[in-house]
Amino acid sequence: KGNEKVIRARLSDAQFFFEEDSKVPLDARLELLRDVVFHNLLGTYYEKVMRFRTLAVEIASVIAPAYAGQSAAGRPSFKERVCRTATLAKADLSTQMVGEFPDLQGVMGREYALLAGEDARVAKGICEHYLPVSANGNLPETDEGAIVSIADKMDSIAGFFGVNLLPTGTADPYALRRQALGIINIILAQRYPLRLDELIDMSLVGLSERLKRPPEAVKADILTFFHARFENQLISQGRPYDVVAAVLAAGTTDVVKSIMKIGAME
Repeated sequence: KGNEKVIRARLSDAQFFFEEDSKVPLDARLELLRDVVFHNLLGTYYEKVMRFRTLAVEIASVIAPAYAGQSAAGRPSFKERVCRTATLAKADLSTQMVGEFPDLQGVMGREYALLAGEDARVAKGICEHYLPVSANGNLPETDEGAIVSIADKMDSIAGFFGVNLLPTGTADPYALRRQALGIINIILAQRYPLRLDELIDMSLVGLSERLKRPPEAVKADILTFFHARFENQLISQGRPYDVVAAVLAAGTTDVVKSIMKIGAME
C-alpha cells in the first residue's frame, strides 16, 4: 500500500509536469538554456548548442552534399532537419519533467517535439543524440541523431581538452573516453567520410575564446586521445596487434579507411 501511494504520487507529479511543460514551446525553451550552466569554463547550454549546431550543419554538408541543401515536397531539407535537431537537442533540460526525472532527457525532448508537430526524424534525432550511453551501447539510427551526437560529443571533448580538464588514468569525470568511442563507432557504423582532424578543427573554431592554450596543442592532444581509444577498442575486439599498430602508425584521422586497411591485412 505504501509503495502504491508513492507511485501514484509520482505519476501525478509527472502528469502535472507534462501538462505544464507542454505550455511552453520548445523554441522558447532554447532561450531558457541561457540560464543553465554547462560548465563554468565552457559557458551555458545555450552557448554549447550554438557551437555544436554550427558543427552539425557543417558535418551534414560534408556527408550529404548531393541533397544537404535541397527541399522536397514541402518538407525540411536534410540540412534543415539536422539544424533543427541540434537547435532543440537540449531544450528539454529546462523542463520540469527532466528536472525531476533526469534520465528522461532526450526522451521528453522527442515527445514534446512530436507534440509540437516537429518532423518525426527531428524528434527521433533529439532523443538519439545522447547515444551511445555506454562503450558498446546502441547507436543512433537516424542521420539527424548520428550527426548531432557526433557534434555534441566533439564539442565536449574539444572544450574540456581546451581548458585543460583532461581525463587521467584514474578519473574521467566528463566521460570523454566514452564520448570519443561513441564518435568513432557512429562514424564506422554510418560509413561517414569524416576525418577526425577536420572535426577537431571545426570544433575548436567555436571554442576559440575559451581555450586556455594554443589550438594546435589542443588538437594534437585530442588526436593522440582518439588514437589510443581506437587502438584499445580494436585490440579488445581481437584484432591482431601488429596489424593494428602498422595501420594506425600511418594515422587515425580517417577511421573508416583505417578499419578497411586492417580488414584487408588480417
